[in-house]
Amino acid sequence: MSAQAIVDVLRTLSTAPSGEAGREMEGDFAIEGRLPGDAIQVEIDGAGRLALPVSEGQAERLSAISRPARFGRRQETLLDASVRDCGEIAADDLKLRWRDGVLAALLSEVAQGLGAVSLEAEAHNLLIYGPGQFFKPHQDTEKRRGMVATLVVVLPSAHIGGTLRVSHGSRRKAFASQQLHGRTELRWFAFYADCRHEVRPVDDGWRLCLTFDLLVPRCDRTQQLPVHPALRGAMARHFGPQIGAGPDPWALLLDHEYSENGLRWSQLKGRDRQVVEILLAAASEQGLVVHLALAELRESWTAVPAARSRRGDAGAVEPGELIESTLDLDFWFDGNDQVVKGGALSLEPRDVDSLTETDERYLVESEYEGYMGNYGETLDYWYRRAALVVQSPLAAQRARLVVDFDAALADLVDLARRPDQAQDLAARIHAGMEPLRREAARQGRQLLADFAEIVAGLPDGADGLALMEKFAQEQLLDADSGVLARMEVVRGTPWLCELLDRWGDAGGARWGYVSASADGLWPKDLPEFFRAGQESGLSPQALDHWAGICLSALNGFDGALVRATPASRMSQRAAHLQAVCDLAGAMGRLPVKEKRLTQLLDHVLELPNLYPPRELAALAITVQPESAGIAAVDHLRGQVVAALGAAHASPRRGNDDWCMPDVEWPCRCADCRCVIAWAESSVGAPLVLAIAERRRSHVGEQLRATGVDFGISTVRQGSPHKLVVNKPRDLHAREKALRQRWQQELEHLRN
Repeated sequence: MSAQAIVDVLRTLSTAPSGEAGREMEGDFAIEGRLPGDAIQVEIDGAGRLALPVSEGQAERLSAISRPARFGRRQETLLDASVRDCGEIAADDLKLRWRDGVLAALLSEVAQGLGAVSLEAEAHNLLIYGPGQFFKPHQDTEKRRGMVATLVVVLPSAHIGGTLRVSHGSRRKAFASQQLHGRTELRWFAFYADCRHEVRPVDDGWRLCLTFDLLVPRCDRTQQLPVHPALRGAMARHFGPQIGAGPDPWALLLDHEYSENGLRWSQLKGRDRQVVEILLAAASEQGLVVHLALAELRESWTAVPAARSRRGDAGAVEPGELIESTLDLDFWFDGNDQVVKGGALSLEPRDVDSLTETDERYLVESEYEGYMGNYGETLDYWYRRAALVVQSPLAAQRARLVVDFDAALADLVDLARRPDQAQDLAARIHAGMEPLRREAARQGRQLLADFAEIVAGLPDGADGLALMEKFAQEQLLDADSGVLARMEVVRGTPWLCELLDRWGDAGGARWGYVSASADGLWPKDLPEFFRAGQESGLSPQALDHWAGICLSALNGFDGALVRATPASRMSQRAAHLQAVCDLAGAMGRLPVKEKRLTQLLDHVLELPNLYPPRELAALAITVQPESAGIAAVDHLRGQVVAALGAAHASPRRGNDDWCMPDVEWPCRCADCRCVIAWAESSVGAPLVLAIAERRRSHVGEQLRATGVDFGISTVRQGSPHKLVVNKPRDLHAREKALRQRWQQELEHLRN
């Protein structure tokens, strides 16, 4: 829902006559005035007291004892005479004595002119500009916490030039201080610290000025004003009763620039202060939540030659059409001037407004990227602005789960422990369901206990299911079984079984891919997990239901594995067989185990390509001790013993026998049949195929797909080049070790 009506009212109030907005939207970005010559006395260590007007000789002596003035650029302090050329005497070397009442009156006048409530001044330095000296365009750095503006007091001295120029956006002002001999009055200029300003070169004479940092007192806060009826209506329509959490947060970008040190309610500048005061009054009346935040805006544009650009400026490229615009809010301040720690909140462009255009004064970085093949040239711009963020209480809860998740979650857990707050808890969960589910998926089981407490406090079990379903069951540990048992007590067995079904359905998407690991089908060490579940109080019905879900997961994984290459199956085999043993071990702990074990073992014996019976000794050993007498268990044992006996009784390989009859071949084209015939022969010599490159690539790919470590190389001699294939050199050693294992497993199963 658009907030344009709110912006329209603010634009009207910003130009309203005094009184219509409850208080005139006064305040400018830069102001000037005059003081009598005896308003201040200046004494300098090593030079004594200044006589006003300052003579040429005295100015020259001050220049001689000064040091070259430095300037700030972001976090650096630099010395560069091509940027700033003047002398500086630090405040520590100055003794300033104001005439009674003058400084207080001056600060009151400056505060009123800049639109501040009150200001304090701290001396910074004395600057001496001689003929030809200057300070190029720049912005003042915030030298002290709470600094919002700069005050310049120009001492009377004969000089021409040295004009101070100040700009804020498209607005510009010039303050001339030049004067001839005989005048003793002081000129002062004040401007907000984020304004760009410069001192033009002094043409003749000497320009001397005292500079002060203007700070907002710590106790100074924004004021509560009467609410204008038009604004009340616009706010009510935008933030009024709506479904769910109401609209997304709305941000109004402020006019002035603020850093992390300078963004405070008490340090808002000029029109920002008045606009914020008016909005705060309306927001407070309607129970809305307000924050200050820093906003990073990113614009991505197509890059076009300058001649075709919308601006027509000369240059290599210019922005053409806007591709994308994003805005992230970070470094939040709540209504108590406390920093809200956490991440950034992204807003849609439709939820962001401003009274002034985002132009180059807010630009912090730009980047050009040339043609990349799949998309054209682009220009990206990053801007930094401050914002007032207004939102409904429930939307604020949702936003807080994004920017300060841990604190917001702790509040929800505390609320869940208070039965009389169940409806409030439900409303907050509805509002914050999306970020809660996102964090559950991202952080996993470490949030399980807190989420379970919230589930216990919710009046509706459906909300609890929605909240819990993003956890992944394969991440759970033994200790988590107690959390599940407590949820079963509160919500009932059908509720818990529904949750397990949702976890199983969500996992199906992952288990359907062979790239997934077989050891990630269910909680690690599933037999131990089931044991812990029984001790924690999970019901037999819930554990049996979970065993069925695990079996479904195995069915899905095996269905994908059947369609995979032999190499994929071989790479998974050890973990795959261990997972089946774990599932069988877990099923063996069920009070009524025959049904689930029979389902599992029937599934295994139906897929001999995935589960060769002679590879299933470990499974037979796992299910045998506590499940004797179950027909499926006895049948499995018989199948495994028969397969192992037949394998062990087969003729032993001779030393000159290199036959490989058990390889699974994914392709049987003419070239591959040649390889198969060689592999199944007793020949130990390499196979050499002089075939074209495309055929060599195909054969090599199919050999690798078998999962057997054939030696594959290419001899790049002659035409065509030759593909050389070797059988594994340890073929005989492997068979010897395999026969020893068969014998040991047979003895174990027969005893």
